[in-house]
Amino acid sequence: MLKNKYLITIAVLSLFLPLLGLNTVSSSLQNIAEAFPQISYTNILLIFTLPALFVIPFSILSGILAGSKVKYRTLVIVGLLLFIFGGTAPVWINSFSAILISRIVFGIGLGIMTPLGNAYILHLFDGQQKANMLGVGAIVMNIGSIVLQLLGGYLCLIDWHYVFIPHVLGVFSLLVMLFFLPEPHMLRSESALRDNETDGVEKNCNRLPITVYIQCVLYGLGVMCVNPTVTKMSAIIQTAGIGNAASVGIVLSAMTVGAMLAGALFGKVYQKTMRFTIPIGLLTSAVGMGCIHYGNNLILLFIGSLLSGLGFNLIMPAIMMTWGTSVAPSKSAAAVGALMALMNFGIFISPYYMAVLTQFTGNMSPRVPVFAGMLVCLISAVTITLIRLKAPLFVEASEVS
Repeated sequence: MLKNKYLITIAVLSLFLPLLGLNTVSSSLQNIAEAFPQISYTNILLIFTLPALFVIPFSILSGILAGSKVKYRTLVIVGLLLFIFGGTAPVWINSFSAILISRIVFGIGLGIMTPLGNAYILHLFDGQQKANMLGVGAIVMNIGSIVLQLLGGYLCLIDWHYVFIPHVLGVFSLLVMLFFLPEPHMLRSESALRDNETDGVEKNCNRLPITVYIQCVLYGLGVMCVNPTVTKMSAIIQTAGIGNAASVGIVLSAMTVGAMLAGALFGKVYQKTMRFTIPIGLLTSAVGMGCIHYGNNLILLFIGSLLSGLGFNLIMPAIMMTWGTSVAPSKSAAAVGALMALMNFGIFISPYYMAVLTQFTGNMSPRVPVFAGMLVCLISAVTITLIRLKAPLFVEASEVS
């Protein structure tokens, strides 16, 4: 049992608020480009993409260091300070090069923060409570994204510099953490600690199981294949002549709604479906991408976007739940760091994957990568289902009372 569980729960969830802070400037890139007419638009995009590149190594490093070499609280404080200062610095900067340097600092802070919220949950909570918390964490993360994007878009109307102000949201997370969130090992009851010590040989292992690395790589490849659902939506709508930029925003917002629904439903879905949650998520994503590929009106695209967001956002917490019997609490941050790093790598290489796919098929249609993603999800769902039907029944973390 956790002491002061409500305050601790709020403190842990506050760590999720900044995690999609990268999206804050996404709606304002054109305004920034107009402020720097001498800079190519490709280089302007670095304001958005450069931080993501630094998230990858620093999320891995943070996961490795957390709880072993460096205290969780120390990493959270360093990550949030870099997030706040790197994120808000461009408010007072007019040099494009200096802005990019501040975005690198921001990306390092975001990378350090990325695995810590889920790592706290995996370390502190057990069974169904863990599944529920992973779902709620996803909801809070998407709420943070919506708040940051809306504030950024509104403030940008006043001055493009102001789009960076919403990063001060990190101050809230920092204050809540400082007052209410000690180190994870200080929050576990004696009985929970004894359980962790007697969970088996694997939990005393100093290295992550190979299955964790395989899951992380496969998830990264899945993100690479599914990401065109987002990046190609504008082209799909405009080439079909069924909407404008506002329509694209509405359809893509459905994906965020789907992600939040996944967070709200995950605990119950996992309780009912257990080891088949991942195939269900993949199948739901495939249906959503099918609606996007074949849809010729905004309603079908909206439904497809909603289902894609819902399905794929069931997969990450389901993967983490399977670690309950194989990953020691002391290694949970390292596992989460690897998973988040591969997710960001999948996003980063997705444009190159789409270019190769277009060259291979000779088809320039923006729907081609969506169709390919649908096939990948369908094949993966069937394959994983068959493997799990043939495998002996195993006990996952949520089955432990």
